Amino acid sequence: MKKDKKQYDKTLYQKLNIFADWVIRLVVINILIIVTSLPIITLYPALLAGYKMFHKYLNKEEVPIFKSYFKFFTENIAQKLKMGLILAAAIFVGVINITIYNDFLEANPSPFNLVGQYVMVVMVLSVIFVTMYTFPLMITYPNTNVWLMVKFSFFLSGKFIVRTGLAIITLFIPIVLLVHPLLTLILVFIGMSTMVLLYALIFSKVVTYVEGLDGENV
Repeated sequence: MKKDKKQYDKTLYQKLNIFADWVIRLVVINILIIVTSLPIITLYPALLAGYKMFHKYLNKEEVPIFKSYFKFFTENIAQKLKMGLILAAAIFVGVINITIYNDFLEANPSPFNLVGQYVMVVMVLSVIFVTMYTFPLMITYPNTNVWLMVKFSFFLSGKFIVRTGLAIITLFIPIVLLVHPLLTLILVFIGMSTMVLLYALIFSKVVTYVEGLDGENV
């Protein structure tokens, strides 16, 4: 009986220890993401570094938080900044055009303006799909040509359509946490890190699929 109790206590302690480790990871990586993305243009590299950290942890790789995060943040930084700026610019242009077409529709509700607005909405959604799928690609083949990576990301968003839907839902986590001051505290402590952790879970099979491809053909 005493042996069973000791075994139970040991198992409980191990589970509590694992839980505490994950809480610490979520909080620390969230703060690191926020701090390193303050210049705005480094948002993409910051999110990607957090994503890669959780990808490692989910694969049982016990990497040190601070050293590994800054290593992942700075490696191939030029490629990451280029990719992030291109994707951000595409989304910005798309949103501006949606606003313009919306104004046109209010002044002149013609089929041409309606079709134009729908085209812009589809374009913005496509760029968002591509942005999400660059995460698993950037941690496997980071030096791939930007245009090739964009095309392959678009292909992956269709191939893994269910995961794409889950990733879109996950994208709204930081937005939802901004609607109330109390929820904003959650965003500050674990909001961004929770989002990239979920991405690491959702895209785990995507990474496996990509890693199974011949690097020269990607």
